[in-house]
Amino acid sequence: MIIGLTGSYCSGKDTVADYIVENSGFCHFSLSDEIRLLMKEKNIEPTRENLIAFGTKLRQEQGNDVLAKSVISKFEANKNYCITSIRHTQEVIRLKTVKNFVLINVDAPQAIRFARMQYRKRQGDPTTLEKFIELEQKECQSSGSGQQVSLCSKMADITFVNDTDNIKQLHNQIENLLKNLQAKYHE
Repeated sequence: MIIGLTGSYCSGKDTVADYIVENSGFCHFSLSDEIRLLMKEKNIEPTRENLIAFGTKLRQEQGNDVLAKSVISKFEANKNYCITSIRHTQEVIRLKTVKNFVLINVDAPQAIRFARMQYRKRQGDPTTLEKFIELEQKECQSSGSGQQVSLCSKMADITFVNDTDNIKQLHNQIENLLKNLQAKYHE
């Protein structure tokens, strides 16, 4: 099975992916990590704004599904994968060509997501709610090679609401999600 995770900024996609990888034997690929590797080769600082600009330019030059094609080329037979940082509709379309792919939209209320972002203190993250909202809007374009997170979310097979700070409760919710997915994709 291949699980793709999309969703709003700081909704917990990586937390969900980490649990799936650590507890269910899935291999993890992040489309953002694909961009980070290329940026590192060019000595470009991996700020949020630089990631967005570099990813947009990469899609313009090599096609809007370039990142999806890159990770698909790394897949091995009989392995399960969890793919994060899916931010363009063409990435979703390309990934949906792979057998047993399911796209999950991970979401949480904006206030919770902003608090999580402040807590994690990742390099390049905005420090004000206004900047957070501005960057979030940049991720929600409706055409072109920029990020299209809201459109990707609408393409999801399932929406998973991650609005708890109780990690044990979150893990139980992920376990239930995985059981339902495994039943569906092993029919």
